[in-house]
Amino acid sequence: MSSAKPNIPEASVYRLSLYHCYLGELIRKGGSGRVTSRQLAEELSIKEETVRRDMSFIGSVGRPGAGYDIEGLFGALTEFLGLSDEYPIMKVGTAQMISALRVVFPPHAYGVRPVAFYSELPEDVGKTVDDMPIRHITDIPALDRDLGIDVALVACSPGWVQVTIDLLAQAGITGVLLLTPAIKLNRPEGMQITAVRMPCDIKSLACRCKTPVL
Repeated sequence: MSSAKPNIPEASVYRLSLYHCYLGELIRKGGSGRVTSRQLAEELSIKEETVRRDMSFIGSVGRPGAGYDIEGLFGALTEFLGLSDEYPIMKVGTAQMISALRVVFPPHAYGVRPVAFYSELPEDVGKTVDDMPIRHITDIPALDRDLGIDVALVACSPGWVQVTIDLLAQAGITGVLLLTPAIKLNRPEGMQITAVRMPCDIKSLACRCKTPVL
């Protein structure tokens, strides 16, 4: 569960997660020392004053003119965002999709740890990915809450999206990253859904490529 306060703008929370990802990449590549607001701003194409305002939400983590200790700031962001070194998540999709996601989104590189897999295909049940068995989507409500999962990555077939969302709500999942295109959803109370709407993104991108955008 994130420790972010409800009065913090959603845009700031998103940027704080962006800083966290960027610093994580630096650390994995052997980066150390300090980083300044100006450096973060330049690397991530964000205004320097915006970076400083965002950092003000997580308390005193740097010194004026000296910047931030990279590992110290990463740790502060980890705590603020309510994460851990290996944040537990679940994945929902076919066995083929779950395996593909492992390639494009390697969990170890992003500080997450998949601890449960589910598929809508009966023939996928019992198959394993990374030595972990795949269960059927209808088994989601029986999810072991001791696993500590709050977030699910969903890439099921379009016809299963709403069913999956409802089953996740029954299991106590409060956050969903939805990769399957879905324009309209009935969002269960208390659940946060971030949807990647690729068809809309492609259309918007095509328009921007043809028409100058102010």
